Amino acid sequence: MQVFARFVRRLFSGLFALIALIGGALNGDVYVKSGNVKITRRLSYPYSEGISFCQGLACDGKYFYGFGAVKALNYNAITVLDAATGEIVKCEEMCIPVFLMRKGYSHIGDGCIEDGKLYIALEDYGFRHPGVIVYDAETLEFLEYHVLPDECRGNGRIPWCEIKDGILYFSQSNEVDELRMICLSDFSFIGTIPLDTTLYKVQGGEFCGDALYMVTNQKRKDKTVYAVDIVTGEVKPYFVRCTGRLDAEGEGIAVYPLEDGSLFHILDVGATVRLTSFSEISQDK
Repeated sequence: MQVFARFVRRLFSGLFALIALIGGALNGDVYVKSGNVKITRRLSYPYSEGISFCQGLACDGKYFYGFGAVKALNYNAITVLDAATGEIVKCEEMCIPVFLMRKGYSHIGDGCIEDGKLYIALEDYGFRHPGVIVYDAETLEFLEYHVLPDECRGNGRIPWCEIKDGILYFSQSNEVDELRMICLSDFSFIGTIPLDTTLYKVQGGEFCGDALYMVTNQKRKDKTVYAVDIVTGEVKPYFVRCTGRLDAEGEGIAVYPLEDGSLFHILDVGATVRLTSFSEISQDK
């Protein structure tokens, strides 16, 4: 399995090096186009490293936990990065157990950390049995997995999941007009929260206080972060970042206050994998 993982990394490293030569790497720096935030830090990784955490992100203050996948090649990984330096500390490649891969599971998305466990969105090839996979955050060992209840599977896609007050929230990726909720204790269906705005290409979501921040991957350089009120379902654009390249993919988000003042940490993927951190600008006069 590890030999296969190394082959995938080398293959994609060569492919994206070629793309970089033809079209340039992610052209220009990420910058804030609108919204009350500023960039605190930019980290960039060659795709041979970033492939292992290019889909999703979580943070506990000390570490970033990155989730990577290439669905077509059954590649998947969890990577731990030092939150202060961005250095890779640990990587567990081919993290989906073989028995789940035999069931067709091949892709992990965005996730979160709760009580020392990583909860990560999990998809199968046919998008028939979307679920959530759980790991020990310290050892990265697989603990359990859960298939979503029938009544909330939607189109079978689950790009992200997030936990608040014992409830696991998630959505499908496209035509997102509601949030779905299941009980964390027994993974039973609770209900939905209708949204007043339909979102497209949703890649991640994470709470900060009572607000749920959702990231999208529109097919343009500009990518929007939305703030969602889970009581009213109101959706508001919170800030827009320019990724510098039309074919850059906006991926997962972690929301956690670090010592450097940053709060929002977002992945963008192109010829390189970039982790950009943003801090809120004080509105006090």
